[in-house]
Amino acid sequence: MRVMIADTRPESRRQLAEAVAGMRAISLGVCASDLSEAYHAIESRPPQAVIVAEALAVLPEFEVILTLLKALDVRCVVLADSPASMKRLPIPTDQPGVAVTHRGISAEELRNCLLSVHLGRETKEQVRGQGAGDLAFQQGRVILIGASTGGVDALLNVLGAFPTNCPPTLVVQHTSGTFSAGLSRLLDRNVAPSVSEAQDGQPLAPGSILLAPGKEHHLELRLGSGLQCRLRTAPLQSGHRPSVDALFYSAVPVASRVTAAILTGMGRDGADGLLALRRAGAETIGQDAESSLVYGMPRAAHEIGAVARQLPLDQIGPALLRTCIGRSAA
Repeated sequence: MRVMIADTRPESRRQLAEAVAGMRAISLGVCASDLSEAYHAIESRPPQAVIVAEALAVLPEFEVILTLLKALDVRCVVLADSPASMKRLPIPTDQPGVAVTHRGISAEELRNCLLSVHLGRETKEQVRGQGAGDLAFQQGRVILIGASTGGVDALLNVLGAFPTNCPPTLVVQHTSGTFSAGLSRLLDRNVAPSVSEAQDGQPLAPGSILLAPGKEHHLELRLGSGLQCRLRTAPLQSGHRPSVDALFYSAVPVASRVTAAILTGMGRDGADGLLALRRAGAETIGQDAESSLVYGMPRAAHEIGAVARQLPLDQIGPALLRTCIGRSAA
């Protein structure tokens, strides 16, 4: 079993590397100092297991790492600084293939933890999502999606329902700039349509899902002879860049052609923009409380009347598609 280590501290990284290198039936892989380095190493050559230090596991971007590990069937051991801090880690320990322990254990105990979490690991190849089968969509329809905390898993669920010829779809997911490219590749690997980072001036096309890139621009719709992406350099909006509100507001002039959804996330980014879209004639959907990891953004949108329909996560993808079949584009 090849094991990768992700730890910000050079000395503890060295100690972990020495411990893993001395374990029977286990080989040492890449030692990463941050989540971005870890992500790209996992993606390029997946190990069988990853040891992640607490300092990295508490970062919001660790959600993206967990989703990548799940998609590639890589096991994870989160190493807390102490037994007490284990209880404070925001880690979904009920997720298959994830274990939490602490630095006070011996090398043999850590080896047993790695072997234990490795049991049941599937070796099958990952299969690209097939979506719902090609459907006939109205020309000119556009889907917009905004998400934050918990959004990576939510996007995999929603976009997993999309067929290869889905309506053009723009997505704003709050994450750090170094992760947007990896996130787009992760989504592209697991859903039927093409997923990539949006480029300035890129035309919207059926079968294409475009993700807001980095942290330097807002992703918006540019209106003209045909709809295009616009990457606009501007200050934070609703506390974020890219901002869900920025995307939603930019689509108000063509609201009759738009279906917009707001998914799990902390704060209220997207709520006001969704309300503006609904008032202008767009279809609007919000994730319900029960299926949201964090019912913040959907709650804020629901409370101000921006959400026409509140749905569980597994119904949102099909609902988005239905609005594009049964309603003519303006």
